[in-house]
Amino acid sequence: MNNDDLLRQRAIDFTHKKIRMSKFEHSTQQHDMSLPPNCEDFGRIHHFRLHPSSNWITNPLPHEPACKYLHMEIPEILPVQLFQISVCNINCWYCFVDKKLRSGSPKHSAFCSPDELLKKARQEKQPRIIVLSGGQPDLVPEYNLWFLQARESLGMEKSHFIWTDDNLSTDLFFNTMTEEQMDYMRTRPGYARVGCLKGFDAKSASFNARTNLSFFDEQMKRLKKLVDIGFNQYAYVTLTTPDIDKIDLRIGHFLDRLQNQIHEDFPLKTVPLEIYKYAVNSNRFKDQASKNQYTVLKHWVREMNIRFRTKIHHHNNLIRRNSNDFEHI
Repeated sequence: MNNDDLLRQRAIDFTHKKIRMSKFEHSTQQHDMSLPPNCEDFGRIHHFRLHPSSNWITNPLPHEPACKYLHMEIPEILPVQLFQISVCNINCWYCFVDKKLRSGSPKHSAFCSPDELLKKARQEKQPRIIVLSGGQPDLVPEYNLWFLQARESLGMEKSHFIWTDDNLSTDLFFNTMTEEQMDYMRTRPGYARVGCLKGFDAKSASFNARTNLSFFDEQMKRLKKLVDIGFNQYAYVTLTTPDIDKIDLRIGHFLDRLQNQIHEDFPLKTVPLEIYKYAVNSNRFKDQASKNQYTVLKHWVREMNIRFRTKIHHHNNLIRRNSNDFEHI
């Protein structure tokens, strides 16, 4: 049994349809949280910012799909209810999750059903945008499936949007879900997914996720499968890298691959994530790689403007008309 299967086995209770979920109290991650845990320590409120910082570009995820579904104006700060599965199969140096919260440790997690978690969120009148994160959700694809089924059975499908954030690191989703289950998930209203590419080429992804050089190609193949199935699929990409040699060519090649292998417009659904230092990652943080991300971002913006100038202008205008205090990038 490989590591993915072991982590999956540790994190799922088929008999009672429960998932081993992280609990935040007394964790290092709790020090980085602006609000105390909720939903009996299984959840936390996260705030997505349309403008992450003065050094970064607009990040419209998950604002755009969530607000469109819920008929909300796009705000500058979007609070969401977030739940974290307690297992992950990679070890990114910049991860903001406490290692003990992604190893499936019974000391820092417990089994809970999606039905129970949604009921807790509704009873506490938490935000109507639910983020299923981790860890790596796709180590236990039932995590997403059972949440969507519970949302429907509880009559919350019209009132609550679900956003899955995974790291494209395993094939368990494709190997364990039936076509019928995939089709159910694909056709659910108010559901979208984002997969985080851990770099923009083999070198940066291997460095960031501390994996082998084939990892990036495997991520791209999984992303293509999800798009081909027909999910409302987006992507994040982290631009941290140990060096910026030939960075213009590397970014150009990355965008070529997104357009040629995924979809010609998929770069417009791909958003660079700014990497920050937190208490939980401070002892493993790579300062130079963090500085390099801002140089890489400049090349990303330049190349995107060359390829999509008209579409980006139209897209930003749409956000501006639906956002408070929007600042054009």
